[in-house]
Amino acid sequence: MIELKEERDIKNLLSQGADERIFTNDKGLTRYGVSATNTKVINRGSCTCSVVTDDSIELIKDMYQSINDTSEWISENDQIFERVKDFINEENEDDFELFLAPSGTDLVYVPLILSRLIAPNRKILNITTCIEELGSGTRLASSGKYYSNYNQFGEAVVKGDSILANNDIETYFCKARCEKGEIINNQEEIIEVVKNHPEHTIIINLVYGSKSGIEDNLELIDKIDAPNVLWNTDLCQFRHSKEIIKKLIRKNSTVMITGSKFYQCPPFCAAVLIPKTILNNISKKANANSIEEFSSIFSTYDLPPTLRSKLGLRDQLNPARIIKWKYTLQEILNFNLIPSKQVQEKIDSWRNHVIEFINNYPEFELMPYQEDTNKTIISFRLKYKGAYLNEKQLRKLHYLTVTKSYKDLSEGKSMVFIGQPVTYFSDKSFLRLAIGSKNIREFVTKNETAFELDKKIVAILISNLKEHYDDL
Repeated sequence: MIELKEERDIKNLLSQGADERIFTNDKGLTRYGVSATNTKVINRGSCTCSVVTDDSIELIKDMYQSINDTSEWISENDQIFERVKDFINEENEDDFELFLAPSGTDLVYVPLILSRLIAPNRKILNITTCIEELGSGTRLASSGKYYSNYNQFGEAVVKGDSILANNDIETYFCKARCEKGEIINNQEEIIEVVKNHPEHTIIINLVYGSKSGIEDNLELIDKIDAPNVLWNTDLCQFRHSKEIIKKLIRKNSTVMITGSKFYQCPPFCAAVLIPKTILNNISKKANANSIEEFSSIFSTYDLPPTLRSKLGLRDQLNPARIIKWKYTLQEILNFNLIPSKQVQEKIDSWRNHVIEFINNYPEFELMPYQEDTNKTIISFRLKYKGAYLNEKQLRKLHYLTVTKSYKDLSEGKSMVFIGQPVTYFSDKSFLRLAIGSKNIREFVTKNETAFELDKKIVAILISNLKEHYDDL
């Protein structure tokens, strides 16, 4: 057993258990421009690259060093299933099971697995909304192909190759925003596509909380009454109440969640909540050969316990994923000790202040329908010298901003992280500022009312824009 005594041991652990997005370069940075162990970063991002804190490093060390053998790792893994259910369920409720995965993009494969188990000989049509505001690998994963160069076990795979020997998966992607940046309602489009594919198993992937906080209208589930449709709702931002999750479970939708966005756990850890009604149907049909090709990306310990003996996946644990889920569950517990009224007050106050700070600069322009997106995320375009910054320019500005050191930020913090650019039409793109559970807990503890730190972050963005514009 490795003892996590030094920073490099923690960094090695946090760089394992997922695809290459979590790997570090020779400067110790991930592709997001942050270090796996730099605790001096102020986090205002809504993507999966949450940064660690001093207390999280100590918690991770304690967790890792308290587990001694394989049987204890299995026990810890199984506790994740029970603790997530305990968090969401009320007393005497038991409506769903979990399928674990390293990341939200890996979760995209799970509805494909369920479809294969339910109707193995049917062609699959995989419909996904808000495609430009999901993970970059979603297009490949939706079509049953490897979206990365490595799996959760550190093994090389061929990005773009099909996982399945007989890949009969068609995809249909709906955009989130039009050219003006306004949010698109795709309901009628989706209804028409479903009508035109009665012979397919149709997966409809809704998004309830995209990178900029877009929320699909869940009433669509009630408008489509078709036995060949499997619903899946992306709640990977995990910024919503348990009531929303339970509502979706009752509507017979699987629900995707992750721990590294709102709950700001080190990436990656994820899960799909599968309604018992779907699971019971699958259990009757499942056999050891049903999904064995998915052994290249999943193990038996990712499966709901009731399916492990029936499906032929590899017998291999992912300790890094287990540790990250344990940390997420601890953060969920800490966050839920704060009264919901206080949480909402701080979210509203932060949002109002940041929008006020942004409105002080002509270089900022809030995205349309800002009031219709999740209140913990603020999205905006930047313009300078008469032109909006395009996707390439914003990426350079983002990387420069998050890799640079700053003086006198807050209590020893010297760096900031903000949400990466999201491209929504051609090369039109926007940035995001977002808060998560740790930020809100800190606001409550300090009784934050002025949000001067966020004022500094907004000023840093403008300063970097003006100083480095010609190099973007």
